[in-house]
Amino acid sequence: MGESDHPTVHPRHSQPGGSRRARPLRIALAGFAVLVVGWVVWLAVDAVHARAELRTAAQLVVGMREQVVAGDRAGAREALGQVQEHASAAFEATHGPHWSVASVVPWVGRNVRAAQAASEVVDSLAKDVLPNLIDVAGTVEPSALAPVDGRVDLAPLEAAAPTVVAAAESVAAEQAHLDGFEPESLWPAVANPLAELQEQIDSVAMITATASRAVQLLPPMLGADGPRTYLVLVQNPAEPRATGGVPALVVVRADDGVVEVVEQRSAVLGNLTDAVLPLTHEEEVLFSDLVGSFMADVTFTPDFPRSGELAQAIWEQEVGTELDGVLSIEPGAIASILGVTGPVTLSNGVQLTGDNAAQWLMNTVYLEYATSAEHDALFAEATALTFGALASGQWDAPAMVDVLAADAREGRLMIWSAHPEEQALLAPTVLSGELTGVRGESPVIGVYFNDGSQSKMGYYLRADVSATTSECFPDGSQQVSVRVALTSAAPADAASLPSYISGGRVLPAGEMRTNVLLYAPEGGWVDSVRVEGAEPGVHAQFHNGLAVAGKTVELGPGDEVVIEFDVHSGPSQPGAPVLRVTPLAKHTVTVNVPEPCS
Repeated sequence: MGESDHPTVHPRHSQPGGSRRARPLRIALAGFAVLVVGWVVWLAVDAVHARAELRTAAQLVVGMREQVVAGDRAGAREALGQVQEHASAAFEATHGPHWSVASVVPWVGRNVRAAQAASEVVDSLAKDVLPNLIDVAGTVEPSALAPVDGRVDLAPLEAAAPTVVAAAESVAAEQAHLDGFEPESLWPAVANPLAELQEQIDSVAMITATASRAVQLLPPMLGADGPRTYLVLVQNPAEPRATGGVPALVVVRADDGVVEVVEQRSAVLGNLTDAVLPLTHEEEVLFSDLVGSFMADVTFTPDFPRSGELAQAIWEQEVGTELDGVLSIEPGAIASILGVTGPVTLSNGVQLTGDNAAQWLMNTVYLEYATSAEHDALFAEATALTFGALASGQWDAPAMVDVLAADAREGRLMIWSAHPEEQALLAPTVLSGELTGVRGESPVIGVYFNDGSQSKMGYYLRADVSATTSECFPDGSQQVSVRVALTSAAPADAASLPSYISGGRVLPAGEMRTNVLLYAPEGGWVDSVRVEGAEPGVHAQFHNGLAVAGKTVELGPGDEVVIEFDVHSGPSQPGAPVLRVTPLAKHTVTVNVPEPCS
């Protein structure tokens, strides 16, 4: 057979089975890719739409809040309707089968769930929380709490309490929902709006939590369930104590919304042989047993709830009447209140105003009157008249709320309740004056001053206290440089001042001795201390689990001492440091954070 007898097979005409099967696979893969791209585009379009709706809703909420504050309920309800529409649109844009599938896809899912959570939170608040808050806003706004004819109407507060408390709980739950997502672990397109929303929800949560505490605390504390009796410590920084100064005593009675002064006393009460309550070893070392045996010294400790317990125990043992709580106020707070209510006139004809009250009560009264009995009486009278001005209700309510809030933040106004359930509500607030070393993620550093001169030279003590973050560490702790500059602003002839001011029993007349206590944050410590203008060295101690560095300083007129502390915070405290400082007659407090740790 010849070559022509064998057929020739040309490869280009062959179609192997594998190639025939590959083409449908390629088509399927291409189709799947188109579906995936379309699905991603669909998600992206929805996400952009949702983000726009949420931002619009947030802007409307800001305006709505302003309307509520202004008393425009109708306008607020109209704005609420728009908020609900935009919140609902954002919810719908982030929910559906395509979002459900995406929520379980690795790497993508967490971002999808975060976007869904944001829309769910806003939609829930718009539908379930904001309507109720608008309904009761008139009850808890400042003007509604102002006394009328000397009485605060407590019935509306009691009626609104369940709604306000429920709203606060709902906001806290939504806040916790969002806090489950850490923005730094998400895509920037999701993380940035989420961080903004978290900040806004945190602000709302703070407002609703405050309102919740107010409606639970004010009615019983103002005597809705029966008369209440409180001891008011009118602290005087002219003789500094950690939370203010040596107090004069005023007793107030609250009954069904009416508050009136019923008694005035000198702080020369107690002087007991033994402390009225058992003291810890730390308290005895830092403050001596006087903190628990002499009313004038119960505020040696910077923990005001402890001062309240000790003051109550001394009062009830020595006087015999029961107390429902202890309050603290000092001349700076009296002045700020009078700045809103207008002046009051003492029985001696002196008019106290927002401009002169602090100086008159801390210094002038000692220049013009010779005896402690006169000083205490005038102090108590000024306090009683200030309470009377408050009870009149003839003042601008928002302005009064602002000054009282500022006084509380500065430690000029504090409250301790003898009723445990009420104290539990007060404890997390600045009103409690509780000794703490951390607030949220922020380290709390305390700088406190206790007089050791037995004089009223503390009026001339100037303290400039600053804290500067100098280094951040991987565990969330930070290094903070704390500078305490103490200066005696006393006149050169301070020794010739009245002896009640200048002293002379412990030190030469006109000089002052101050015990400086620096409290490190929770879980932190003091690395090093440098002293200028005095002998080096500090004593170390612990108090309520916090490290304490103490230094005693003596100053003559014009002298200055600077103490610099290098403080290391505890772990997981990357927030801006918080400084708590004794509210002196003359002091500044500054916090510097060149580069935030958080």
